[in-house]
Amino acid sequence: MPRIFLLLLLAFFPTLLHAHQIAEITMSLDLKGEKIEGVVQADAAYMLEEFRGDEDEEAKDLAWLRGQGPDGWAKIEAEAITYWRDCFTLLADGTPIPWTMEIPAFHETAPAFLSEGEPEELPMLDVAVHAQLPPGAKHLDIRWKEPFGVVLVVLTGTGPDAGTKPIMSGEQMTIAERSATEEDLKPKPLSIPDWIKVGFQHILPDGLDHILFVLGLFLLVPKWKPLLGQTLAFTVAHSISLAAATLGWVNLPAQPVEILIAASIAWVGIENLCVKELGKGRLLLVGLFGFIHGLSFASALAGILPKDQPEKLPGALLGFNIGVELGQVALLAIAFACFAWLGDRFVWVKRIGSVLVGLAGLTLLIERASGIDFIPFF
Repeated sequence: MPRIFLLLLLAFFPTLLHAHQIAEITMSLDLKGEKIEGVVQADAAYMLEEFRGDEDEEAKDLAWLRGQGPDGWAKIEAEAITYWRDCFTLLADGTPIPWTMEIPAFHETAPAFLSEGEPEELPMLDVAVHAQLPPGAKHLDIRWKEPFGVVLVVLTGTGPDAGTKPIMSGEQMTIAERSATEEDLKPKPLSIPDWIKVGFQHILPDGLDHILFVLGLFLLVPKWKPLLGQTLAFTVAHSISLAAATLGWVNLPAQPVEILIAASIAWVGIENLCVKELGKGRLLLVGLFGFIHGLSFASALAGILPKDQPEKLPGALLGFNIGVELGQVALLAIAFACFAWLGDRFVWVKRIGSVLVGLAGLTLLIERASGIDFIPFF
């Protein structure tokens, strides 16, 4: 990851007669990876609102700073932070990010400025600034708004890469850009909630095969209890085959699996037209078809399952399977909302819907066996 070397430096340029009438502030940032650090050298007196911007105020010196004592130092630090909060905003890809500021010398048992430097010198202090660039952020901007129109001059880089970017009060400017690194481009590990989302999306809206299959189950007996039993059997079965295929225990070519899935859809649609009630054999068939569908899941997830991190694999499979079950339940809820209220008239929905499911399954079967797409979105 490239390192942009900066030194955060705040220098005030007083005129000969008016110490606190400032024309510009010079700043530089040190961006190391995602860590933003800096050191600001500031005129302690300018940090106090009572002196800031006063053309007639005489310059303060080191003797004045020493005489402020702990209470005065705390006030200087507090007002310095307030000033910068009002004037200075750091943004990552356009979004403000938090930062902190402190004056380390004020927190030391024996501050160096008490013994170092001549009393008539300007009361300059080192101020530390810290921030964190969010992971993946590519642009670091500064927004500057100073009440007295002071220009913020930002120094970037060092040596031949050094640059100067003046920012007028009220302006915003990009001061650092980070290109994507190999580490940035690596896929981030998914959490269990992420895997639940992936599983859900494999049903709704992406899983046309599974939508047709579950709707076929719904059309035979639109009742929650038997449907939940069937979807649970389906989920348990595909969980077993998904795990087995992921671990390399089962390995079937993709085309036969897809053909069998199409056959399962056609079977459900046709069987609905031949039977009136849910039989025990349907539950066994649903489990068998679930096992086949799980092999298809394994093929689809081959590129994103954490096979090289065995400790994360159980969580990934668990989350995905939960998501699939939730997707099936959501699909059933939609089906109930659309059709279950029809009562006796639902028999026509069952017949027409089952015919359509059966035809869709047969179409998929022919397409996958022949390799010819008759219907593009299938």
